[in-house]
Amino acid sequence: MSAESSNLSNIEHRAVIKYFVKKGKTPKEIFEDMVSVLQESAPSYTMVKKWARLFQQGRESCEDDPRPGRPVTEFMQWTKKGERPPKKFKVQKSASKLMATIFWDSEDVLLIDYLPKGTTMNGQYYANLLAQAREAVVQKRRGKLSSGVLFLQDNASVHTAGVSRQALKDTGFSEIDQPPYSLDLAPSNYFLFSNLKKELRGRRFVDDNQMKMAVESHFDCKEKEYFLGGLKALYTRCEKCISLEGDYIEK
Repeated sequence: MSAESSNLSNIEHRAVIKYFVKKGKTPKEIFEDMVSVLQESAPSYTMVKKWARLFQQGRESCEDDPRPGRPVTEFMQWTKKGERPPKKFKVQKSASKLMATIFWDSEDVLLIDYLPKGTTMNGQYYANLLAQAREAVVQKRRGKLSSGVLFLQDNASVHTAGVSRQALKDTGFSEIDQPPYSLDLAPSNYFLFSNLKKELRGRRFVDDNQMKMAVESHFDCKEKEYFLGGLKALYTRCEKCISLEGDYIEK
């Protein structure tokens, strides 16, 4: 890039990011290169990280996704003989509900799994996810597995199934005991999914892929301190729970 290209539009920024992604550069390397040339007009690291992730997942367009409008509903109307019937509009489809299982730590999201349509979440399915989570730790957190991984989950039936218990043992993770019926002490409940729902509330998605992109973009924009803060809150919540003699924290 030349110095004359310092005033680039958002779409041009994304095109540059896409080019560097195809060259095999990391978001950090892309950001540093763009700052060295564009200086103050360079995009933020958060933006670089977000769009690099999208292009790595196969996205080709540098344009913003169209915002879905109000859905058009189909209606019926009686007409007199000889009158032309009113034009009918098709119902606009929207995304259905998705079940997401997210494994995360104090740095970032390690793995997101979306339960396929027609599939039941059971012990065997979750056991397979635990194996994938272990592989994610191996690939993304070099050396962490040998130094020890503390694993926290709630007491859902798929987590306590025999096949799941064996799979967790096979990962080598050390499980932290979770008091039953204590969602106020579950970081994924009071922090991760709670904040995700707040951001997505009221938004409509044209299909499941757009919804998945919104979920992943939500996490891509978060720095390490965001996830660390969510876990640190567990300590203060536990202290408060003890001071309340086990009473529920959030009334």
